[in-house]
Parts: sequence; C-alpha cells; structure tokens
Amino acid sequence: MTAWLPYALLNAAGVVIFMVAWLLASLGTRWHLAAAGLVLGLIILKSILTWMPVWEATLFPFSGYIYLQSFWMPLLMMAFFGVAAPQLAVQWNRVAVACIAGVFYVYLGMMGTWWMVNRVAVGEDTVPNELHHLAQSTPYTCAPCAAAIAVSYTGLSISERQMADHCLTVAEQGTTRFNTYRGLIIALENSPWQARMAHASVDELCQPGQVTVIDFPDIRHAITTVGVGDGVTLHDPLHPKSLPLSKEDLTERYGGVAIILEKR
Repeated sequence: MTAWLPYALLNAAGVVIFMVAWLLASLGTRWHLAAAGLVLGLIILKSILTWMPVWEATLFPFSGYIYLQSFWMPLLMMAFFGVAAPQLAVQWNRVAVACIAGVFYVYLGMMGTWWMVNRVAVGEDTVPNELHHLAQSTPYTCAPCAAAIAVSYTGLSISERQMADHCLTVAEQGTTRFNTYRGLIIALENSPWQARMAHASVDELCQPGQVTVIDFPDIRHAITTVGVGDGVTLHDPLHPKSLPLSKEDLTERYGGVAIILEKR
C-alpha cells in the first residue's frame, strides 16, 4: 500500500494539472496566453537542463527533486496539452489532443514511474572492506557499489543494498547518474561531507585524497577514484580489488562529469 500511494498520487497530479490548465485556458485570452507562456518557458528550461546535468544538479541539489527528476517533463507536457486543447476551434480536434495527451501520459508518466511499485531489494548486504573496496554482486549495481566505496572514505559504512535503495536502483536496469547523486546526498546527509556534481578536470580528480564517483561512458559503468597526484586509485566494482590508473588512461576513459565528495 505504501508503494502504491505515492505512485497513485503522483500520476493523479498529472491529470489534475491537465484539468486546471484546461480551465485556465478556457477563462479567456489573457489567461491562456499567460499560461501558455509560463508552460513553454518551463518546458524549454527543463529541455536545456536535460542536456546539462551539472546545471540541473546545481540549481536543484535536493533528493526530493531528484526522486522525480524524470517525471517533471510528463507533468509539464500535461500542462501544455491542457492549455493548448481549449484553444482549438473544432471540438473533435480538442478531443483528439486530449486523447494524445492521455496516451503520452500513460507511456511517459504511468509506465515511466512503474518502478515505484515494482521495486525489489537489489544487491548484497555487504559493506566496503578495510581497503574501501566493494565488488558488485549483480550486473547492474556498479553505481551503488561505487557510491558506497566513496562514502567509506568519509568514515561511514553503508552496504551495497542500502545504497541501491538510496540510489533508486532498478533490477536489470541499473542507476541513473542523478540517482547516484541522490544516493550520495542521502548517505552523507548528517555528516561533515557533501556530494557535488561538477565538470571536473582530470587534474582535479588526481589531486591527492580527492574521492570522486565518475562513469566510463563507453561501457556505461560507474567507478570510484581516489587521487594520488600522478593518477588515481581506481575502485572498479567489477574487480575484486582496487587498481592504479594513470592520468593518461583516466583522460581517455573519463566522461567529464563527476560527483565530488568534499567537506561542507
């Protein structure tokens, strides 16, 4: 029941937004023009932020926002269709637009948030060892393991399974970059440390003691690095222990976006 309630409330919100937008657009030219301008501006902003994750993380560094990070666009879409439909002169056109909105919402909204009610515990209840390393127990828990490894360097201990829950990891699908960021925010919430998503250079990653969670885009794989000056110590959850990685090799594999752990 607890899983179904947020799913039902969230998806009901999209329907309510559609109805409110339709009502506002039906009140007169001034209202529908103002509503259309507002919704269009929000859609453009969200579209830009989708391609600039560091900007989005900087503007909205909140675990609650990230929980719905992929759902904001369907909500804005429903507002847009709600504003646009009443402005059509022909009735069947209005009905057609409403039906199209419903189809898109079922696919992007209701099916897109199905993970809320279809989640199972993933990963083992295992924490990083005394050398801060943790090997992933499934093919899709590299990000939770990388995050747990990073957190262990702050003196905290969290298991692969706990971090997978914080990171909203979905079985057979894995973890998005934003949800990895969310997991680190939650894990470090009551500590002197914080996570920050940034465009970090290789030189920054190699600074002695710098702990960072990054990904290797070519293989869609999350890892943790710890700077040692002329390179990094690489904690790859696919390997049983950490390995040295030169600055040159890191440059070739690094995607450019990092989640940096730093003191508050």
